[in-house]
Amino acid sequence: MGAGNQGALADAPGSGNEHKIISFGHALKEYPGFEIAGYVDKDSERSIKAIEAWGGTSFCCIQHAIEDFEIDVAIMSTPDDTHYEALKELAEYPLKLVICEKPLCTDLQQAREIVELYKAKGVPILVNYTRRFLPYYDELKTRKPIFGICNFNRGWIHSATHGIDFFNMLGLKDYKLIESKCESRVWTLAVTFEGYGMWHEQRIGEQPVWPYYDKSHWHLVDNAYRFLEGREPLKCTGEDALRTLEICFELMEGR
Repeated sequence: MGAGNQGALADAPGSGNEHKIISFGHALKEYPGFEIAGYVDKDSERSIKAIEAWGGTSFCCIQHAIEDFEIDVAIMSTPDDTHYEALKELAEYPLKLVICEKPLCTDLQQAREIVELYKAKGVPILVNYTRRFLPYYDELKTRKPIFGICNFNRGWIHSATHGIDFFNMLGLKDYKLIESKCESRVWTLAVTFEGYGMWHEQRIGEQPVWPYYDKSHWHLVDNAYRFLEGREPLKCTGEDALRTLEICFELMEGR
């Protein structure tokens, strides 16, 4: 659901990012074991571009896709404020896994409702907080964190939750989030580790994403496939994403 940049077009031929795997369409095309049934998108031109790049069929709605194919996994990469209704709709079908772009929802009560609904249905949710999946961060998980700082803009729910979820992943409780008001992109993530000094990453203005992100969606799809085969747990569940939102809303209320 959603054939935009995250869904299919960020690394499509002609994008300039052909050497990367930063869309779900490209990741599924490259990963053995998955077959793309198709795309559901209100913009038919986007669906056509996605199909030309990665294959599949254009569907007017998820119901038609389910009727025409035996769907195991649904991926939702639609705008943030559409997640709640789309996830409710997907819960009506016998899926083995739903993959959702972050955030889970933009409303905390809706996110809690979705987690409970999927738990009742027995359908797991995998949420794309990217740092959970990239091997680059695995070594950081072995260190003992002391304090963290996240400087961000472009919204608490859309952007700050990346930092919150990262700190949750590390088991870090003591951190500070700082919202910048400037219009150009601001992102700084820093953690002080016991015995290691400080680690940080930074992206200001039009700086490109770090090279270790170039297979981001492949690693997420790999986790999904291994989970479906019973070989490893999901690396970012609906419950993980809900906890991130709960902390985010607590911090927003305390501003």
